[in-house]
Amino acid sequence: MAIRNIRGRIAYLNPARQETGREWFSITVYADGARTARCQCHFDDVSLVRDVTLTLRPDFRPVDAYLRINHLGKPQGAGWFRFGSDAVRCSAIDANGLETNKQRSYAGPVPAFGAHPILNDGLWTALYDFAAAGTQRLKDCITYSKEMIGNESIGLETFDLDLSYAGEETVEVPAGRFLCRAFSAHIVGLEAPFKLWTWSDDFIIVKETWSQMPDSFELAELHIN
Repeated sequence: MAIRNIRGRIAYLNPARQETGREWFSITVYADGARTARCQCHFDDVSLVRDVTLTLRPDFRPVDAYLRINHLGKPQGAGWFRFGSDAVRCSAIDANGLETNKQRSYAGPVPAFGAHPILNDGLWTALYDFAAAGTQRLKDCITYSKEMIGNESIGLETFDLDLSYAGEETVEVPAGRFLCRAFSAHIVGLEAPFKLWTWSDDFIIVKETWSQMPDSFELAELHIN
């Protein structure tokens, strides 16, 4: 049974605050605290559409995910990911429809999955342990591709993620004013961290910036029932 339904839109904005893309999302939160997030991401400037469905346990660890990518009007691939207690498995097809199956063993549950929607980045911050404080590293997270926009291929790649908490900040975006938790999320190996502002115990992304990218990402609509 669902106890909460959340839907909204994230605007992708260039430095002139013109919208260069958008991300429609919905989240169903179930009675046990698990949730399924669905994201439809459109990048107008590179003609890319990314569809992602991601289910998380009550502790925000991934259960399974499905994604499909279309670039320049052509399918680029699709993949289904299952995150077990001992391994992550991926069944994928490439742009030509060729099927592949990949697996990576784990000693315990996968910490996080990087599916690239902006909403997904906000959900990472739910993994921060406020009791421990400081910068915290999530080792061997999984992503389907380290290429972010336009040239993705569906596979299994790992990355380490450092999370830091910077306190509460009030942030104003097109969707309204929100009292947010401010975080820094650094993918180890990249030059600079992301700045993330998330709201509520659903860790909904309100704003994201990255010094290596001129665009910003802001919550433009939000509806909860």
